Amino acid sequence: MKRIFAKTFAVITAGITLVAFTGCSKKESSAQVAGDSNDGFITIRSAFAVGMTGSVNNFAIESGLYEKEGIKFDNVQSTNDMLALISKGEIDVADGDPSTYIPAIYNGIEAKLVGNMWRYSGCFWIIAHNDIKTPQDLRGKTIGTAVSAGGMKLTVLKYLENYGISTDEVKLVANNVYQPAYATFTSGEVDATVIHNPYAVLSEAEGTGYPLARAWDVIPEYYTGTIIASNKFIKEHPDRLQRFITAYYKVHEEVKHNHFDEFVTWAAKNMNTPEDVMRKAILSEIDVWLDYPVIPEERLQRTIGYQKEYGWVGNEIKVEGTYDNTFAKKAAEELGLKDPYAK
Repeated sequence: MKRIFAKTFAVITAGITLVAFTGCSKKESSAQVAGDSNDGFITIRSAFAVGMTGSVNNFAIESGLYEKEGIKFDNVQSTNDMLALISKGEIDVADGDPSTYIPAIYNGIEAKLVGNMWRYSGCFWIIAHNDIKTPQDLRGKTIGTAVSAGGMKLTVLKYLENYGISTDEVKLVANNVYQPAYATFTSGEVDATVIHNPYAVLSEAEGTGYPLARAWDVIPEYYTGTIIASNKFIKEHPDRLQRFITAYYKVHEEVKHNHFDEFVTWAAKNMNTPEDVMRKAILSEIDVWLDYPVIPEERLQRTIGYQKEYGWVGNEIKVEGTYDNTFAKKAAEELGLKDPYAK
């Protein structure tokens, strides 16, 4: 299934030609800043997500799609310390949760949000055991919220609220994410949980449960995936940052339109999931694989509004000054990418 969409990819492949840079006149160590190399590549120090959230980006790196754009990475994976790495000057860019980044930037971390991840709606699910036939059956049950605050817990809270179920009528537990969360579900420690794919689809395939709800239906305006860059990198190397930002969306579009089958096979192997289950999991979220760069301010405002509503951040937190759409807008223009939500 090389091309699963009718949309043509010609505008992307013809959109830009990235010109290789020559080496710096004064050699800089990788501990100081990402740099140019003698072979014409730039190297960017990064910390990228793993699991389904980081799957397309990591496939693009491993399959050489970024190298075709003249970009290599000195990458740190599977870390919860993106902000610490940014603040210490050890990485230039990262991806992740804007509800974590925005308060940190407001409170002095030297960085900015500079673009959306390939998908930026909450791509997680609520799954339930098979004896839970309707949302009302959740009363008296134990429900996993993944973490103690943020978009995953918010999904559970809003879902219960939508069906008139008080948090006093259920037991909420922070049961981690990915495989550890799924283990609490299959063991019966929780009766339902919010979780990422492929585990939502896997629960149905294994007969342990079924998907009850999609987060992006429950909280459609919530903003969950962003790219962050250090202020030092933005100020001193805007050309390199622009190359990365533009290439990010270009390679993601290439995967979606030209390398879909290879990506499914790679993802199944890397996440130890049957390929048919992985394909179904990816396709079940295809409507939010958007590859649109420009950060939507209204979503930032709504997301921080939710955080304040539940007491997860202070009321003084503001989104103004925490993001810079300059690079994203240029990437969208060069690649011909349109706002999927534009009226």
